This record gives sequence, structure tokens and C-alpha cells, in this order.
Amino acid sequence: MAGGGSRRGTGPPHDGRAARGARTRIAIVEATIDLIESGNPQPSTREVAQRAGVSVRLLFHHFEDVPLIFRSAAALRSSRSRSLIGMIPPRGPVDLRIRAICHQRRQLFEAIAPVLLATLARTSDLDDVLGDLRSLLRQQLLVSLRPEILAHGRSAPVLLESLDQAAGWQNWHSLRSEAGRSAGEAEQVMVYTVTVLLR
Repeated sequence: MAGGGSRRGTGPPHDGRAARGARTRIAIVEATIDLIESGNPQPSTREVAQRAGVSVRLLFHHFEDVPLIFRSAAALRSSRSRSLIGMIPPRGPVDLRIRAICHQRRQLFEAIAPVLLATLARTSDLDDVLGDLRSLLRQQLLVSLRPEILAHGRSAPVLLESLDQAAGWQNWHSLRSEAGRSAGEAEQVMVYTVTVLLR
């Protein structure tokens, strides 16, 4: 065929800009996470921009304020840690299931704690960040402790809510940051509390 054929492998210019913008936003968020987890809990926008390889002006082009950067970092870190939580089959000794649940949560909460605590220092609004994670943790309780929860009959919904609170991030944060417990001690408290609630 003669004549000028269509150009292959090209799309509208705005597609390329959108892709570059997405890559830049991810780079900024990952730079924030890297800085926090390397021991800098409150990196400046200049430090974040430098780590991400962008200008401070470009950083604020993609994020309207600093709290949004931190919330995005907390959301990404939490999302990447979801694999630490598994659905334990609801059979076998309940004490073993409780220990497995609490140990998984220890691993999860310790992994995400630096970024979450850094974010809490910038903003108290973490509901949107932790919403999906909270749903996953609640689902784990429903699946892994289903026989024991259902055995409480009408009290099952209240029991589930109590378990959700006792084995959730806020309680872990309180034990670790406010009560000064070690990760091992906090895990023991969680195991004990969940065990007592299920009796």
C-alpha cells in the first residue's frame, strides 16, 4: 500500500501526560515512605522532592498540601501490607487461631506504624486511609472465628464489634505508643483480650 499510513504506538498527548503525572505522584509518595522508614519521621517537602527527583513546585502541582502527601503514603503503605493478613480456616483449636490472628496483626501494625504515626502527626483524618484495612481485619475475624462468634447468639454483633476494637490498630497504637509496651507484650495483651471476649 502506498501513501502515508497511520502512526502506530501513539496515543493522544494527554494520555502521555496523565501517565507521567501518575508516575510522578507515585514517586513522591514512595519517596515519603522511604524517608520515614529510613528514620526521618517528618521529612520536609524539599527532602521529599529531592528523593523523588522532582522540584518542590512540581510536588505541589500534584498534591495540594502536605497532609495529602502523608495520607497518600499511609494509604499506599497499608495497601502493600494487606498480604500479611490471611483468612485462617475456622476449624481446630480456637486458641491457635487466636494466636495466629494476633501474630499477623502484630506483623501488620508494626510494618505500617512508622508511616501511620508520621501521618497522624500531620493530620488526624485517617478514616479514608484505614477504611479498607479495617474492613479486611473485620472480615478476618468473621471468617476465622465464625463458630465462636455465632455461638453467642443475639450477642454475636456486639461481640464482633468488641473483637474488632480489641484487635484493631487503635488499641495496638495505644498499647505501643501510650502504654509503652513492646510488640511482644502488646501481642500478649491482644491474645488475652480476644480469648476472654470469646468465653
